[in-house]
Amino acid sequence: MSLQIRIRLSLMMFVQYFMFGAWFVTLGTYMHEGLEFDAIIGTAYGTQGIAAIISTLVFGAVADRYLSAQKLLGVLAIASGVILFIAARITTSPDLFLALILLHFLFFVPTIPLANSVALSCITDRSAEFPPIRVCGTAGWIVAGLLIGAMPGAAATHLPMQIAGAAGVVLGLYAFSLPDTPPAGKGSHADWRSVLGFDMLGKMRERNFAIFIIGVLIVLIPLAFYNTYSNAFLSAVNLHADIFGHRVEPAAIQTLGQVSEFVLLLLLPMFLRRFGVKGVLVIGMLAWSVRYILFGYGFDQSGADFAMLVSAVMLHGVCYDFFFVAGQIYVDENFEPALRARAQSFLVTINMGVGVVLGSNFANFVYRMNATPDGGHDWRTIWLVPALIALLAGLAFALWFRPARFVQQNARPAAS
Repeated sequence: MSLQIRIRLSLMMFVQYFMFGAWFVTLGTYMHEGLEFDAIIGTAYGTQGIAAIISTLVFGAVADRYLSAQKLLGVLAIASGVILFIAARITTSPDLFLALILLHFLFFVPTIPLANSVALSCITDRSAEFPPIRVCGTAGWIVAGLLIGAMPGAAATHLPMQIAGAAGVVLGLYAFSLPDTPPAGKGSHADWRSVLGFDMLGKMRERNFAIFIIGVLIVLIPLAFYNTYSNAFLSAVNLHADIFGHRVEPAAIQTLGQVSEFVLLLLLPMFLRRFGVKGVLVIGMLAWSVRYILFGYGFDQSGADFAMLVSAVMLHGVCYDFFFVAGQIYVDENFEPALRARAQSFLVTINMGVGVVLGSNFANFVYRMNATPDGGHDWRTIWLVPALIALLAGLAFALWFRPARFVQQNARPAAS
């Protein structure tokens, strides 16, 4: 792959995740403080999962059979950006706001597997070349977080949504200039099963793929706890830092998680070479347990234990890269070229659809069950529940998951 193509794909990832990171983290704060839409905060985040289930596989089928992936990426990114602009203007109607957030996700969520497909179609050694490209997405998320965090009070306004909307339009226009990724399955028959993605379920008859998907679904429960409640928890225990007289809030401290993700993505090929895909996936699962044990015991009545909680935040690189990014590589290696866009769409449907719906509802149940009479929450119990789930899942995965030899070999850099 030429340097020019590498730079162009890296920029694509940067803008896409800049768009996502600019508004997604602060959505709850905006809905609570700016709009007073408290009753639908959880529902708003849950629309991401509903959108993934409805749209990702359908648009994946379009990319595989009818339209070049980069063109579809462009159309969807522009549409999702425009919808965010419209949603930012809604201040009095919770139902309309919620409908627009759902509509945004219906267009945005499919751009993630489409961007992966565009990038993966241009490279030959996926585990060596994909992580350095994907890491630019993490850089985009970090820059977005720091930008919003540098503007006092911005998180409680519609400004992050407007910034993200502009980034979506830029991404869409830029996508039309990306390397052509023609539909590999053009001309093939598309029945209702394939359009809805049910043909991907046939792979579940393969033992290892079924175990992998089940493992993903289970790990998404701990992930849902983090996405939904980590910022509220860190604020509740008063985690902060004072730098040159300026108070650094939890939202900014949490960008350290993306910094670690950035570093670990660059090191992922080395770990795949050393431990193989199974070892890396198991480490990623067990890291979630360690993270939540640190959360569960990283505070007392006097406040936050800065070292423990920041360590938990910085485990994000291991938790996310070692399981979800390595999982993308594993799935790509298990499907023939004509089905890879669909396969990535199927994985995103699990990651951002079914898993989000199940994980968010379970996390919400645990959160509500551990409310205290004084209006607070028993955070220790809340975090130890996903810690136990991740521990048991990691141990079971280590025992039962046995990937085919060719997957482990192909997951290693060519230099090895």
